[in-house]
Amino acid sequence: MSRTPRKSLKHAISWWWQTRVMGLLRIRLGSSVKRQLAKPQQSIHFNKDADELAPAKSSGITVILTAYRRAKYLPDQIAALRAQTIPPDEIWVWSNRSEQELLDVSDLADRVVVSNSNYLFWGRFALANLVRTRYVAFFDDDVLPQPKWFESCLNTIAAGYDGILGGSGVILPPAGGYSNKNKAGWNGLHSNEVVAVDLVGHAWFMDKTHLKYMWFEQPLHWENGEDIHLSYMALKHGDIKTYVPPHPEHDQSIWSCRPDFGKVVGRMDVATSKTKDHRPLRTNIVDHYRADGWTIVSCLEQNDGSTGN
Repeated sequence: MSRTPRKSLKHAISWWWQTRVMGLLRIRLGSSVKRQLAKPQQSIHFNKDADELAPAKSSGITVILTAYRRAKYLPDQIAALRAQTIPPDEIWVWSNRSEQELLDVSDLADRVVVSNSNYLFWGRFALANLVRTRYVAFFDDDVLPQPKWFESCLNTIAAGYDGILGGSGVILPPAGGYSNKNKAGWNGLHSNEVVAVDLVGHAWFMDKTHLKYMWFEQPLHWENGEDIHLSYMALKHGDIKTYVPPHPEHDQSIWSCRPDFGKVVGRMDVATSKTKDHRPLRTNIVDHYRADGWTIVSCLEQNDGSTGN
């Protein structure tokens, strides 16, 4: 009959340390972590839970708004969206990490996504892949759409301009680089017609299927240029062009933005994009994509004599 070997003093101490002392510490530390996670001040409590996501359908509009430093504008934006002649099915809010206190808008919006990272403008476009409607619309936080904006976008698509639609379009200069001096939309040319442009900003409207092209290639820079990247990727990989729907001088009811909204001058009311000069970066992006084969609208007009409308 074999005898169980006795542990040496060293083994006995090691065993006691691992099973008794360290085991007790792990239990206590684990409990401490759980208590920390359970602290109310570290939890996010929404006033309202979202409904179950609806099945995908071949119609309808989902809007994605953003919250960063100017979330105070959200109630007015949401009210304006609910009052559209063709209202959206749902309104979602993407909330980037900010130094300001988080505002709970779950009782106003249909869905709220809160991030503890600042994904800048990319987060909202990534989130849009989850919408269940045919169309998706985006608005910067200082943009207030007028009552017939969605109606105008749908009429524009029905007229044969099924592309990346926007409220503030830029026609790039033929000589290269980035400049927004030649613009169309609420803050540019007020045309009665649809205007072909190279990129759009402030407000976007598109068939959700167009959005996939944005992710076919990684952006050249993550700091800025999402509008440039979206329009070029859609054109390059899907032959999807970019347009500004009509913004008639004497009919602001179909404009993408009320001109005076969110334009208060003040440190916390200035868009993040305006606190730093991104023109050199945007010029780098434009020149890189033109070298890649991007034929911009002004060059097309020179070749065929068209007006771009």
